[in-house]
Amino acid sequence: MLLYTVRNTVIGFFYRLFLKPVLFLIDPEKVHDRFVALGKTLGMIGVGRWFTRVLFSFAHPILHQELHGIEFRNPIGLAAGFDKNAELTDILPEVGFGFVEVGSITGKPCAGNPGKRLWRLPKSQSLVVYYGLKNQGADAIAERLSTKQFKFPIGVSVAKTNSPDTCQLDQGIADYVHAFETMKSVASYITLNISCPNVYGGEPFAHPERLEKLLARIDQLEYDGPIFIKLAADHTTHELDDLIDVAVRHRIHGFVCTNLAKDRT
Repeated sequence: MLLYTVRNTVIGFFYRLFLKPVLFLIDPEKVHDRFVALGKTLGMIGVGRWFTRVLFSFAHPILHQELHGIEFRNPIGLAAGFDKNAELTDILPEVGFGFVEVGSITGKPCAGNPGKRLWRLPKSQSLVVYYGLKNQGADAIAERLSTKQFKFPIGVSVAKTNSPDTCQLDQGIADYVHAFETMKSVASYITLNISCPNVYGGEPFAHPERLEKLLARIDQLEYDGPIFIKLAADHTTHELDDLIDVAVRHRIHGFVCTNLAKDRT
């Protein structure tokens, strides 16, 4: 344990004094893209995975747990929104994560919102995010993952494509269904992201009547893993109760709390 403490102290010192000041001089989306590219490269070569494991990984039996039939070597996972295109599944286990939720992945490829999409808020140590579900689409991502063997559970967040074409109820449901069906073969669990706050058409399935129709369709799909719903951060208690009332009538195993907050306070 002393060795891990020394290692983490040295890495933390190096990051705060040297790496962070440099990274904060660069546009945050460029930093994100470059680290994804770096992680993808390290994951492709054995020495890269080994070196990452030496620098960051930690394992202990006490951290092991099983939920919904899925075994996790530890309870710390990387949430959806970072590995949008599932490019880091080879390196993240070596970083020390117990699982990853990739995506959100949509039925069709999506370029995301135009213009600047990330802003740093240094005082609150946070980011303003306006990506708009940028991803390569379910077909391309599923094809790339189909030959991979994973070292840890892969959660898949699916969402409605950020496009005017999916704003009508039937088209929106069809888009979710396509992403769900396409990704289910590689997913340890699936999260229905109904709460992305910066996409075309808003959050239509965060309303009970529309959510009821979406979940009724999802109930018809064959899938053995657990299914979760990703909730918005800004719901009132009454709104949450209404959504939960809908979810318990369907094949929903739990909730992911939460998506991006609209209110910075």
